[in-house]
Amino acid sequence: MNIWLRSTIAISVSLMAGALNAATVEMRLSNNRFTPNSITINVGDTVRFINEQGFHDVTADDGSFTRPAAGPTWTFDRVYSQAGIQRVYCDVHSAPGADINVAMNARITVQSAPAAFAINQGIAGAWYNPLTNGQGFLIDVEPVNKVMFIGWFTYQTVPATVAGKLGAPEHRWLSIQGNYAGGTAPLTVFQTSGGVFNRNDPTNTTVVGSATLVFTSCTSATVNYTLTNPLLSGSIPIVKLLPGSQALCQSLSAAADTTGGQ
Repeated sequence: MNIWLRSTIAISVSLMAGALNAATVEMRLSNNRFTPNSITINVGDTVRFINEQGFHDVTADDGSFTRPAAGPTWTFDRVYSQAGIQRVYCDVHSAPGADINVAMNARITVQSAPAAFAINQGIAGAWYNPLTNGQGFLIDVEPVNKVMFIGWFTYQTVPATVAGKLGAPEHRWLSIQGNYAGGTAPLTVFQTSGGVFNRNDPTNTTVVGSATLVFTSCTSATVNYTLTNPLLSGSIPIVKLLPGSQALCQSLSAAADTTGGQ
């Protein structure tokens, strides 16, 4: 195997991932009602109020914000950064605290966002895409320097025509390595050639692309890859092949979340 890379790039991937995962939920105003009049969102999500019909405003029951009344076509975005329940109403057609089912009032329930997954030693092992059984990824993690090394075992892009090799002539393997942060690992793809089976002949390792692994849990991830020779790109959903390390992985991920990441 070629030497592990130790990149000095420092990025706040977990914060970026949280921003990218935030949702925008629409709540429409028409016919003297909010539609829908009760929604549940996560912390960090945005509610977009859209006046489709009539002369309306939108005001929080607690007075924390208001969008002045106007005719149709206005929109107003409100980001909810704290968990809890907030009620809103149209001051033109209702009052704070009125029943949302009979008056122009609405309820917004903001729940704590799920904890972001943190890469840890518990993910180490074999991963694969069940739709392409017989090829996959062997992943190892060094948590002190946040280094990830991956052996990518796959095949030639066309049926093999060369015979006389040890093993099947269409077999290919690549190595992927670099640093990770949070649940994301932006890595470099290498190809090593020139070796001879069970001999110490010199080898040659070259960069042949990049791959970003995004882990959403201890058993689920996506490999987004771009290769240069041949030119290939795409995404591979992968799952953990063998059970047994999920409890360790979950405990390490939870510990990383409470301490601000590994």
